[in-house]
Amino acid sequence: MRRARRIPFLLSVVVALCLASPVPSWAHRDRGPGDPCRREVGASLLHITFYQTQFDPVTEYCEEIPRVGTAFLVVDVTPDLWEMPIGVELLASDGSGQSNTVLSLPVQVYERGVANAEVLVQAGLRYEVRVLLGLSGEPEPRKFSFPFQVAAWYKALVGPALIVFGVVIVLAVSVIRYKITVRGREELVK
Repeated sequence: MRRARRIPFLLSVVVALCLASPVPSWAHRDRGPGDPCRREVGASLLHITFYQTQFDPVTEYCEEIPRVGTAFLVVDVTPDLWEMPIGVELLASDGSGQSNTVLSLPVQVYERGVANAEVLVQAGLRYEVRVLLGLSGEPEPRKFSFPFQVAAWYKALVGPALIVFGVVIVLAVSVIRYKITVRGREELVK
């Protein structure tokens, strides 16, 4: 009887320890090595994310931000890089190739390895986040680049909507042809 009481207790302790252990990929729902929001720095990771909390408080964006307006840029590193200086620049360029600095965070050591800022993004511009990471033993900071753009939130729905529209048109034409064929046969029978 005593053993049966210990099992739920031990199971809850194991679950609590698993949830309390820091896993870097939990912070940003890391999608693995192909994640365009991260860069590997040896065995460590550098990660960027944009949030538009006024529209959706939990969704993360990286390569494409769905709406014009305010976005929160978060650059973070795994705990083993927390003592390394980080610098962040956000550049915007138009079709002519001219680029302007929208945001510049100084190269410094940020608390818990997180540099963040609120930025205003606009449609029609190409953006690039440049991150400078000072690594011990390297004379120059290492540079990382993350390009992104602002696109309408409904842009992702255009393709599927066109497919649905095409299917509806094909079905409508098929029904009309069927009715015409049936009427023609009925007239022949009469």
